[in-house]
Amino acid sequence: MAKVFDIFNIKKQKTTLESQNEQLTVGIEIDIIAQKSIVDEDNVICDLGTLITGPVQPILTSYPLTKFGTQNRAFNNKHYKIYEWLEYSISKDSIFCFACRNSNTGNSGNFEDSFLVGFRNWKKLSVSNGTKGGNKSKINKLDTHAKSNLHLTCMVKWSAYQKTKETGSVYSQISSQHTLMVESNRKYMKILVDIVLFISCQGLSFRGHDETKDSLNQGNFKEICKLLAKNNEEFAKKFNLKTNYSSHIIQDELTSILADIVKETIVKDIEDVEVFGIMCDEARCYKQEQMALCVRYVKNLDVVERFLGFIDCSKKQDAESLYQHILWYLKNCNLSSKPQIVAQSYDGANVMSGKFNGLQSKVKSQYPYAIYTHCMAHKMNLIVIDMCKYVKVMNIFLYLFLYQ
Repeated sequence: MAKVFDIFNIKKQKTTLESQNEQLTVGIEIDIIAQKSIVDEDNVICDLGTLITGPVQPILTSYPLTKFGTQNRAFNNKHYKIYEWLEYSISKDSIFCFACRNSNTGNSGNFEDSFLVGFRNWKKLSVSNGTKGGNKSKINKLDTHAKSNLHLTCMVKWSAYQKTKETGSVYSQISSQHTLMVESNRKYMKILVDIVLFISCQGLSFRGHDETKDSLNQGNFKEICKLLAKNNEEFAKKFNLKTNYSSHIIQDELTSILADIVKETIVKDIEDVEVFGIMCDEARCYKQEQMALCVRYVKNLDVVERFLGFIDCSKKQDAESLYQHILWYLKNCNLSSKPQIVAQSYDGANVMSGKFNGLQSKVKSQYPYAIYTHCMAHKMNLIVIDMCKYVKVMNIFLYLFLYQ
């Protein structure tokens, strides 16, 4: 029915401007799709740039015309070459100031606001400012905006942001400096660890009797540090500081840490083979009684013996106490469950070798395969003592053999 009455409708003639704009529709739609779209606060799709992408400056074959009086005007992309901060929105057919739009934090209060929300008065992009000396002078709105305080401030902020992308922000620079400092400190501490390992492997003492600066011998640890400082400038810078981590407290702490690492390595080897033997003996120093615990196991088809640690057993030295001390220490080393004790070796004292109530019988009650063997070194010691009692000449022989 609607088509029947169409004959009574007078078709409106298209103006020249509408005809030209219609021809540009297809090209403009393609350019809009090509631009990266974002959504502004009013949920209006706009194709402007971000701080990451930079100003969006699309080059079109022709731009939409807008009628001002009797003339049709449009944007000209030649302005891109003059004003790097200029950007054009195809969807809004307006120009914006990229720097002010992304860096402005307040209100300008003047016409520069139009470059924040979109400027499209092409007629006033270049306007007359009256006569001056008989000649008309023209002021470009873009030039006026470029010289405004708001724009200059925003340009400084944008330039600073671009520089931070190259050199990094203040935070990243501080972080980089912190990383270098941490790396330098780690190199210094690594050298101190190497010194501790060297002194420990050589069986040398760490400290001397007098460690003051005026002392001729400050002990092996500090003397080695001073020797390295003469040939290593980076190490010398750290060592000559007031806090150089060479005190006896740090030495003890480094030694303890390295001892724990060695112990973890031994435990890992034992866990791999799952069976091991234990050897222990006691020694008294004044009022303190310590028991040295060693382990024996196979590594790469080689039998190795390793010292595991000292156990303080000053309070009581009966079989039950020593047994509980050993179990407690093995539990702390994670050796009390999966790895099985298959051998044990002590001296011939009744508290250690007793068949019914000795340490070896208590260990065997929990580890049935822990075969007891009288320590060969202790056997040899008993033989030599008995031999010296009955063969007097052996005293002279051993003295000359050992001390001459």
